[in-house]
Amino acid sequence: MAYPIVESAVDVAYWFFDKASDTRKPLDDYKMQQMLFLSQILFAQAYNQEMLFPSYFICDENGFFEPNIKKILAQGRPFMPRAHFDSRTSDFLEEVWMKFAAMTSDEIKVFILNSEIYNRFTRNAQKSLIDFKSIIEFLNKHASILQEPNASNQRKVLLSQNGPVMVSEWKPRKIIKTDITKGD
Repeated sequence: MAYPIVESAVDVAYWFFDKASDTRKPLDDYKMQQMLFLSQILFAQAYNQEMLFPSYFICDENGFFEPNIKKILAQGRPFMPRAHFDSRTSDFLEEVWMKFAAMTSDEIKVFILNSEIYNRFTRNAQKSLIDFKSIIEFLNKHASILQEPNASNQRKVLLSQNGPVMVSEWKPRKIIKTDITKGD
C-alpha cells in the first residue's frame, strides 16, 4: 500500500471547513465527518485503492466518524492554517463538495444510513472499527459503494416527528372490480 496522499485527516476536515466558510454553506461537525468518510472511500474507488489520508473510522448508529477529529472538535475548532493540496487532490475534494455540500445534515444522515457500506459495517447498534483494509475489501466485493438514486425512483427526505424519513410518490393499490349484490 502506498503512502497516503494527504498527511492527516485534520487537513481534509479543515479543507471542508474552509470551503464551507468561503461558499457560506453550513457545515456542522456531523456532516463534515460523513464527508470525510465519503472522501476516503470515493478516493479509493476512483484512484485504484489509494488512501487519501491515514485514519480509522468508527461506525455507530449515526453513521461514521474519525475518532481523532471528533476529539479535536469536541472543544471547538482550533485555529488551523488553510490546507493546500496538489491539483488532483483539490479537484477531487471539490467534486465531493459539489456532490454533498447541498445536503443538510439530516439528508446526509439518511443517505449514509441507507448506504450499502453502512449496512455492511453496522453491528446491532454497537460501534465497530473500520480500517482502510476493510474499506478495500468491501470495494473489491462491491462495484459501487454508494448507490446513486435512480432518476425514475427518486425519493425526498423530509422531517417527521421521529427524525428524517425517505418519502416517495403515493401510489394507491389497485382495487379489483367485483360484483356487489344488495343485501336482503
